Amino acid sequence: MSSIALLTHGYFDGTRLHERGPYTIEIANGLVEQVHAGDVGAAVAARRLQQFGEKCEVIAAPFVMPGLVEAHCHLFLDGAELDFQKRKDYLTAPKDEMLAVGRRTLGQNLAAGITLIRDAGDLHGINTALKAELTQQSAVAPELLSAGRAIRKAGRYGSFMAVEVTDADSVVRTIRELAPTADQLKILLTGIIDFEKGKMKGGVQFDLAEAKLIVQTARELGLRTFAHCSGPEGLRIAVAAGINSIEHGFFMERDLLRALVDQGIAWVPTFAPVYFQYARPELSGWNQQTVAALWAILEHHFEHVALASEMGVPIVAGSDAGSYGVPHGQGLIDELFFLRRAGLPLDKVLAAATSVPRRLWGCRAVDFTPGSRAALIVLEGSPFQKLEHLCRVRRILPASACSHVSP
Repeated sequence: MSSIALLTHGYFDGTRLHERGPYTIEIANGLVEQVHAGDVGAAVAARRLQQFGEKCEVIAAPFVMPGLVEAHCHLFLDGAELDFQKRKDYLTAPKDEMLAVGRRTLGQNLAAGITLIRDAGDLHGINTALKAELTQQSAVAPELLSAGRAIRKAGRYGSFMAVEVTDADSVVRTIRELAPTADQLKILLTGIIDFEKGKMKGGVQFDLAEAKLIVQTARELGLRTFAHCSGPEGLRIAVAAGINSIEHGFFMERDLLRALVDQGIAWVPTFAPVYFQYARPELSGWNQQTVAALWAILEHHFEHVALASEMGVPIVAGSDAGSYGVPHGQGLIDELFFLRRAGLPLDKVLAAATSVPRRLWGCRAVDFTPGSRAALIVLEGSPFQKLEHLCRVRRILPASACSHVSP
């Protein structure tokens, strides 16, 4: 057996802050044994030595919480690369080069305290290859859930991450082909935002009947669904079709939020990519009119995410890291700051990157109860005292956290 005892002033269990420390968190073989009141690390170590003949390491841990969850990223893309031509050329790079980038971005996520990642799709299958690699190694690394390749309508947005479908037969056939290596199914339901005009480009990729077929087929194969989707038309289709999670969700409307609550549909707002366009307009050549349009989009998003949280919509933190200007690891931390800026209470902000996605995805809880997974991070201080402490990860205790259940 191997064990440690974390001596901490406080901890967050995924839903609630415990701040009346000290506490001693006893961990053995990657599982929480017990949270003891008081500084009893020496006593725990002595007991374990006597009972099991093992040495228990006692560690000072200013603040402890579950490892973070990055709910939306593209591991094969380097979001810190800002040269447009280099980004374009990279999409035709050899697979070995893409794998090298993916391995590096996995490390960047881990360094930020991220112990569970949901990759949101890539055409080249780098996410699937990385997941296979992780099962063969013993080195410390995040756990990875992968969409594999997403699906899109032929000729529409998403060529770098999705395979094309044309009709009902190809939808069913393609999903069946993707299912064996996919943890969830990613759907490109709409296009992207026209920042200059401040609205969506083009119409929806799939109508309601097609979207329902996608969801039904995925469910029959045991797959949850998450959809790239913004704009009222696409959002209404996503809700009516029963998509499990809406990604991005820009131009949300108030009346749709009640449906999200009633159906338990999650929302991953991904502020980071749009905020970067607003913060660094010179990189894309945006004029002041476009900057104003970008701010209007963000302001609307802040308002509706706050309202959604108040109403009970499951808000999940995902940064879309790998997108232009959104580096892995730091992107998620920035996203948490955006959720706080929207007005979410800090416990809900942290839950959006810990307990909420794990619960929605059928993962085993990381909540400090006896027998729960010890996929934990140690911070230099409490984020409830200073949010910037999220940027100061002292130690990472990853543990396999998922056991899949039916959607």
